[in-house]
Amino acid sequence: MPHVSGPLGTLLIALVAIITFVLWLRRDRSYPGPRLHGDEGIDREELEQAEREVRELGSHHRPNAGFPGDDWGPGAGRPRPPERL
Repeated sequence: MPHVSGPLGTLLIALVAIITFVLWLRRDRSYPGPRLHGDEGIDREELEQAEREVRELGSHHRPNAGFPGDDWGPGAGRPRPPERL
């Protein structure tokens, strides 16, 4: 790439990067995002029921062991050693 290898090419790339950065800073931030737009997909009753169920659990409850490797998250401890087949 002979156009970019000299000092003029370097300045051109820097100018393009600065213009891109300025345009990114001035972008329209009013778009709320796909999940924040409306409440059509949220089942409020099911959400409230799940929150009540979690509140009723004490700190002594452990997550259910559904399958090997599902013990992730805070307080899960060290990973299990690999199982021999």
